[in-house]
Amino acid sequence: MFNDRIERLRAFFEKNKIEAFFISNFYNILYFTGFKTLTTNEREAFVLVTKKNTYLFTDGRYIDKKFALPILNIRLALIEPGKGLFYHLRNIIEREKIKSFGIEADDIRQSEYQKFTQIFNSVSIVPTERVGLKLREVKDEKEIEKIKKACEITDQCLEEIIPSIKIKMTEQQLAFNIEMWIKKKGYDLAFDPIVAVNKNSALPHYHTKEGAGKIEKESIILIDFGVKAENYLSDITRMVFLNPTVETLNIYDWLLQAQKKTTKYIRPEVKPGEIDAYCRTSLADSHLPNFPHSLGHGVGLEIHEFPKISHLSDDSITDGQIFTIEPGVYFEGRWGMRIEDTVVIKNWDAEPLTEYTKEPYIIKS
Repeated sequence: MFNDRIERLRAFFEKNKIEAFFISNFYNILYFTGFKTLTTNEREAFVLVTKKNTYLFTDGRYIDKKFALPILNIRLALIEPGKGLFYHLRNIIEREKIKSFGIEADDIRQSEYQKFTQIFNSVSIVPTERVGLKLREVKDEKEIEKIKKACEITDQCLEEIIPSIKIKMTEQQLAFNIEMWIKKKGYDLAFDPIVAVNKNSALPHYHTKEGAGKIEKESIILIDFGVKAENYLSDITRMVFLNPTVETLNIYDWLLQAQKKTTKYIRPEVKPGEIDAYCRTSLADSHLPNFPHSLGHGVGLEIHEFPKISHLSDDSITDGQIFTIEPGVYFEGRWGMRIEDTVVIKNWDAEPLTEYTKEPYIIKS
């Protein structure tokens, strides 16, 4: 699996006229090698892929870990006093006679780039963008199974958490309950849960940790969260209603029908921009306002990956992609609704992986 991914990366060399590729991004290192450090941004590991070899650079804290070297045919370059990253890179470049190598321009730091250009002034350093992300865009069967598992856990969480919702419960309490449920099951959050009540639900990117909303006798509750399972993520949004009006339920039904129709509309020959436009037109046909965010985003090792499902996207739809479909309706100062599923493109159709019911969950008091 990992060796296949490395070969796909090497196929990129000729097109970009490079002889090696330097990987600094935490998630790309994980994707191509299976190696994971404790933090995402502390620069505890790097990878260099050449035409013949794959080199992993890290320090002594990781070499004894069982997860440290999960792929075959990888060479370890131990970073230690007197033998740092650039020491090892210089030796490899000289030994393999490398004249050019690519770097992740969207990840490399300016200070690191300056060191590269100073130390390797006789080597052509080629900035590239989104190479790892684009290769990660189409998931293999193992990745799909892991994301499917993460989605199943989100469904289970909602099954148990939603019936526990009570009047006077705060947004933060409900978000805490979701987090604790996930962690007690041995998993982790994909991102900080969003729990937004009433007027807060009209804010598409509401920060629950900074809020003070409380569930009342007549409340609209938006719950948006995801689970991390074996490094892969899920994303779901569902709505809960306390004593809703007929108008509220009608608007929810129109939003739900638009989301369902849009999911059925998705197929590989349709561009993301067309999918986005189709959903917005469906909402407009029901006299609902436009929503101020993209219709969806790719999901994988990170919560926002390719493809982007928006009118600005130049991506294509193909089998093996996993992304969200999440239209919303927002009335500033009043309330908002969003319905979100994580879907996989399989046999030319979009198949929802998040299966918790989208029928309106109504609590009467």
